[in-house]
Amino acid sequence: MTTVYPMRTDMYTILDVEFNTDELKDIVTHGMSAGVSNFIYTRDNVAKFNEHDDEIEEYLSDWYHDNMGEDNYIHAMTDGRPELCLIDALKQHMVWSYVELKAFEILSENGYDF
Repeated sequence: MTTVYPMRTDMYTILDVEFNTDELKDIVTHGMSAGVSNFIYTRDNVAKFNEHDDEIEEYLSDWYHDNMGEDNYIHAMTDGRPELCLIDALKQHMVWSYVELKAFEILSENGYDF
């Protein structure tokens, strides 16, 4: 007799987009620049930032302060990166950073290996 185990389909939401654990692992391993649905085009990332700006900025500010001792997280994110002097590029970078950090946090808190 063959035993069939149900496939684990845990879903997690980041910025109103659902991700399964495999997608979160890909984000943590390869980063958002590898191409993640709903976060590929700058205009989509800018819209996500504009919709969730308080949540993103508060999280990134806290993360940089807690993990890097940095009080000016925007400076820390852009230092030496002239391509981020354009506001849309900065917003995209902030959205990608937020999603990458949240993916790592979710996997870590839920005991997933990655």
